[in-house]
Amino acid sequence: MELIHVDSPASPLYPGNISYEEEIQRLIDRSIARAQHLHYTLASLGNNNVSQTIINPLDIRPKLEFYPYGSYLVQVGIGTFDATFPARSFNTYYLYTDTGSILTWVLCEDCLKPGNQCFQTKEPPFPNSKSKSYVALCCNQNPFCKTGQCTGPYCSQHDEYMDGTVVNSILSAENFNFLSSSGQPLMIPGVVFGCAYDIRKISFGRREEFKVAGLLGLGYASISFPLQQSYQTGKVFSMCLTRQREIQTYLRFGKDVPTPPGGLRVTKLVFFKDIPYYYVNLLAISVHGQKLLIDPNVFAVRNQGTSGGCFMDNGTSFTFLIRPAFNAVVQFLEMYFMRFPRLIRGGRPLGPPFELCYKWMTPLPPLPTLTFHFENADLVINPEDLFIKVNADQQGNDLFCLAFIANDARTILGSVHQSNYLFIYDLNQKLLKFAPEDCSKNS
Repeated sequence: MELIHVDSPASPLYPGNISYEEEIQRLIDRSIARAQHLHYTLASLGNNNVSQTIINPLDIRPKLEFYPYGSYLVQVGIGTFDATFPARSFNTYYLYTDTGSILTWVLCEDCLKPGNQCFQTKEPPFPNSKSKSYVALCCNQNPFCKTGQCTGPYCSQHDEYMDGTVVNSILSAENFNFLSSSGQPLMIPGVVFGCAYDIRKISFGRREEFKVAGLLGLGYASISFPLQQSYQTGKVFSMCLTRQREIQTYLRFGKDVPTPPGGLRVTKLVFFKDIPYYYVNLLAISVHGQKLLIDPNVFAVRNQGTSGGCFMDNGTSFTFLIRPAFNAVVQFLEMYFMRFPRLIRGGRPLGPPFELCYKWMTPLPPLPTLTFHFENADLVINPEDLFIKVNADQQGNDLFCLAFIANDARTILGSVHQSNYLFIYDLNQKLLKFAPEDCSKNS
């Protein structure tokens, strides 16, 4: 799946010549919105009073774009329609790809019926009644359809969250078309997805220019794309992310997943009932080679996965670090930077919620690395990703800041701090494998 930075001129969502400050603020806005959504979702699961479903092959390579807020889009062809060559026989849509969502869903034409609601899209909703290959799944006649999960004769999906978001859809099967390693569309029949007919309190917003029509679920559940299409994906997929907008990389599946010549670091993926997130066991943190004095219980998972812990999330840009660990990192860095007398502590930036900032100076002093110590594997965050330049504080000073955001509930490892690593999600063995990688080299 080709990854294109959304701010690249090659992207259909190219926002024009935005400033560096605008790009960073957009990353932050999406990170905060995403963290709030994850919090609502996990709180809903913990309270057991809201639906448990998460919203927010040949070598299949659907065309993807890196979204500046930390989300990614995949371009897919859906359905089968009469078309005269060279026109395609399917309709093309952009879907968010999300390692925190399980159900693939697309906005469908029934949202236009009286009493239902749509969100605004540039193209009309998917005309499922006109597709020759569309099949609504009959109630209780499919392994993905749970008992009592019916709307009339068909299997339905109702997703509702504490923030008021609602997605109602009919579970359906349809032909999906992806770009492949041959460069031509590859049709995969019978992909199970939600044909969304009623959407409440969801808007993919002006910044998306209404070009996004739904989600491609990559989370851990039998209905998610990597698992339901296991004969194509082998239950394995990989990502290699980069912050450079002109670089194209790929989301890969199955035998198309590369094996780095230098070997892989391997840690366990930890799963909890009805929670699709990819948790890892975070044991400790080091800065500048020194392990910080953080009680390991700070990183522990609590309440069957609904609070605490650490998980990987490609929908979040900046990493959220649980508050006691965040405070320990800040305290160490304050002491570290005291050795550079020319370095002056700055104020809080006007927009971003970064808490540790210093006035920009040239040249910068040597900046440290930070290491996440997972069970049996270390993830090293280089200085260029650990710190970020922002403009400006209340006195008008340019700053460089620690690019983490404190969180009172959990640690979420965002896409900025996954960049230039190849991450392989091996769902057969329940392992996360990773290695440093130049993601510009076709990874």
